[in-house]
Amino acid sequence: MSETGNEAVFQRLGDILELERELLQTGRAAEVASLIEEKMEVLQDFEAIIETNGLSGVSHQERRSVERIVQMAEENAAHMDAVRNGLRHAIRRLENINSEVHVGSYGRGGSQLSFTNATGNFYRKA
Repeated sequence: MSETGNEAVFQRLGDILELERELLQTGRAAEVASLIEEKMEVLQDFEAIIETNGLSGVSHQERRSVERIVQMAEENAAHMDAVRNGLRHAIRRLENINSEVHVGSYGRGGSQLSFTNATGNFYRKA
């Protein structure tokens, strides 16, 4: 690929990564999935450039573009990890709420009587 072709690939990948970062930072992580196909296509072009030229065969400007892309990809990965971590904690909190809820009645001495495995009579008061 020519140097201008390389820059076009670097610019396109940089634009996708910037949009991805914006979506992650604004809490729209589900919309990141819409970028996957385009991102994969550009990543294939990016990898082809690196495989063909190596980093020794690129200009100083292209090297800076590659460094910028790598940095952006690492930052986006950290944002995605934070999103996954937040979702994992939210799910755990919701599960704990359900496990701590008492569904049942109370006995004469104030003891809890669970409706699961319940025996005996329960009276409903109006």
